[in-house]
Amino acid sequence: MFVLSINLIPALQSAEVYFSVAKTDIFFDNNAINRTTFMRNILTFSMVIGVGIAILWQENQHVVAAAEFEKNNAALGKYFSPEVKKEVEKAGLGVTALEPRAMPIAVLFTDIEGFTEIAEPMQSRDVLGLLSEYQSLMVSAIFDHRGTVDKFIGDAVMANFGTPQSHGNDAQNAFDCAVSMHRKLAIWNERRIKAGLPEIKHRAGIHYGDCVVGNVGNEQRLEYSVIGDTVNVASRICSLCKDVDTNFIITSELAKRITHREFSKELRKQSIRGKRKKIDLVKIYLS
Repeated sequence: MFVLSINLIPALQSAEVYFSVAKTDIFFDNNAINRTTFMRNILTFSMVIGVGIAILWQENQHVVAAAEFEKNNAALGKYFSPEVKKEVEKAGLGVTALEPRAMPIAVLFTDIEGFTEIAEPMQSRDVLGLLSEYQSLMVSAIFDHRGTVDKFIGDAVMANFGTPQSHGNDAQNAFDCAVSMHRKLAIWNERRIKAGLPEIKHRAGIHYGDCVVGNVGNEQRLEYSVIGDTVNVASRICSLCKDVDTNFIITSELAKRITHREFSKELRKQSIRGKRKKIDLVKIYLS
């Protein structure tokens, strides 16, 4: 008896598949076999090999699919809150959620007021500790409101709302997130003041508009991010806070999509660095 053993995927401890063919069906002597029998045996042996290869390919596809799922799962977890990640998986979007596309979203920027002066007398490890605590508070608020952490730029935090898919109330989520950030910062400052540490204040700016959203870069360095004028405006109005005596500014495009109870004041036709056209803004006063 001639036995062909095909071990499919040793790493998966898959069962070996055995095909057995009578020895005399394959190996012959010239006195006992004719051409028809020979060709039939060759065909039988070829079918055995073909089946084995097909099974091997199928098992290999399962391994590739499992590896791809884990890779995509890790990528989604890197960018999105657990809640948003579950929504993406439930919708069956997977890694397609990271593919670049144009969509309207809310973009939020924050930065620490007077950070350079605060950090100057501090040791490097203490500066890093301060930033880590601040960023943790901001990320917590972002994830609580279905936001996506885009990036940290020094003491600045950039987040967006409505990616990888809209929740229908993205502008409101962004606004509520900024209010939550302010409250978390107030509680943190209470602890800092009791410990004899200086109070930390920050600024926030939010704009709503179209962006290109998705993975940006190449295979060596991919980064999920948003690109567009909406990002630039959000960053600029965050910086503008110090010039108009407030710590929170939103654009009229965001304001008309939300409801709130905070005291506010309209700023008509404001000049924004890098923008030729003046835009309408709203100052928000948070107590």
